[in-house]
Amino acid sequence: MPSLKFMASWWQGTIFALTFSLLGWAILPYPGIQNDEVLFATPYFHAVGSSIFQFGIFHRRVPVMFLTYLGALKNWLCAPIFWLAPPTSWAVRVPPLLLGALTILLFVRLLETVHGRRAARIGGLLLATDTMFLLTTCFDWGPVALQHFLLVAGGLLIVKFVEQPRRRTLYWGFFCFGLAIWDKALFVWILGGLALGAILIFPRELWKRVTARNVRWAAAGFCLGALPLIVYNSASGFATFRSNSSFAFDELARKAQVLRASWNGSALLGYIASNPDQQALPQPAHSLVERLSFALHGGLGDHPFNQLTPAFCAALLLLPFLWRTRARKVLLFSLVAMAAAWFQMAIAKGAGGSAHHAVLLWPIPHLFMAVAFAEASLQWRTAGRWAIAVVVIYLAAQNLLLTNQYLYQLVRYGSPHSWTDAIYPLSDELGRIGAPQVVIEDWGILNPLVLLQKGTLPMIIVDDAFLSPGLSGALRNYHRGLLESALWVGHTPAYQEMAGTNRKILEAASSAGFRKELIETISDREGRAAFEIFRFRKTN
Repeated sequence: MPSLKFMASWWQGTIFALTFSLLGWAILPYPGIQNDEVLFATPYFHAVGSSIFQFGIFHRRVPVMFLTYLGALKNWLCAPIFWLAPPTSWAVRVPPLLLGALTILLFVRLLETVHGRRAARIGGLLLATDTMFLLTTCFDWGPVALQHFLLVAGGLLIVKFVEQPRRRTLYWGFFCFGLAIWDKALFVWILGGLALGAILIFPRELWKRVTARNVRWAAAGFCLGALPLIVYNSASGFATFRSNSSFAFDELARKAQVLRASWNGSALLGYIASNPDQQALPQPAHSLVERLSFALHGGLGDHPFNQLTPAFCAALLLLPFLWRTRARKVLLFSLVAMAAAWFQMAIAKGAGGSAHHAVLLWPIPHLFMAVAFAEASLQWRTAGRWAIAVVVIYLAAQNLLLTNQYLYQLVRYGSPHSWTDAIYPLSDELGRIGAPQVVIEDWGILNPLVLLQKGTLPMIIVDDAFLSPGLSGALRNYHRGLLESALWVGHTPAYQEMAGTNRKILEAASSAGFRKELIETISDREGRAAFEIFRFRKTN
């Protein structure tokens, strides 16, 4: 039978996982479906050009890579869901939410293994209530949910190997890291940080276990997990490395600001949840959850930040006092891994500059804080235990208030731009019209419509090369045919994603003797016009 200690650790992890799931369940339905959020789902509906590398089996095309750095692992794992469930925001968002809950469960086990039950409780509570972890996991446009899960699962397996050197544990730990690299090659940032941390902080323990047989097991597990990425790069001349190995040092300050905004939780206000100044018609609360959110906001006011920044600084200040304790190496390893991973992120050209990049560091900072606070409470006995408990509860409460700020703004003001809930009435209207050909003229519209229409709506997307002089005669004739017969969909001027593309298409159409004829404007729940449905008519 499992020991009482083992059962207790899993139960406390389950409580944190349930807390996280309930928070996600409350916030899940409000934003509209975002283009990158459903990139993984488009192959189910035979969307043309949805992947850059695929193979055929049983007369079906199976995606392997969506982008040079983004693999199709999530597509493979979620296949049964789209066989059984209708394509809705729930079908898209519940799986990563549950994966996040499982990540928390494993994180609690990891913390208990590397330090103890007190650190597990602290870290589990802080991660379960972390607003950025919740939002980026639930909506998973990064995508990041699999990255977090595979990082924690692989780390836990390797720590178990260190405790009990069973090679199959080492094998599966590196298999998780290989899967993570295939899922998103940017995991190399995190893997590089972990490797440097192990070399600098655990050299004796590391070299003791670097035997030829262990290396072969680890390499075999990693290569099996990363096999689809390896095959793709063998066939494409190492496209992943050629496309993602440029560096620049002029964005360090901006990326540091992104990291800070991600850590204090404010990075997605105005992006996923509209701010009051984003021309929304304020909406009232309807459900019990919405009324509770409004009441909490009305009583305590705005909370656009958490308090994790001062908490992390406090944990740093504790390090000298914990230098001679068993926590020292774990704390130093966490710091080195974070710093090295973020530095790679910061110098990567064209990447690492958004919240969904910064959050790839999670939950290493939570591990650092949890171990620091837990060790401090053990060193300072009764007084320290109660002081740390008060601090951790306060931090969790601040996290929850920030999450409520997002929920309140989502209910009250909706979601702007690529997260607009106007995508739902747009899909309904296009389904009602039933046009034989729909042309999309801007980024952010195609993938959600493919999902919501189950791939039944004939759609193509055009860009600012539309009717350009350099095109072949056949292609120019095809473009003219789209002007004559297709139904067009684009963003309103305020919602345009690719600045200037709409204007260039209109200018090209005008030069070809066509004018735009607006059919309908589609607005979101808050009354903001987001999409236009239109046709082109000859001017003579």
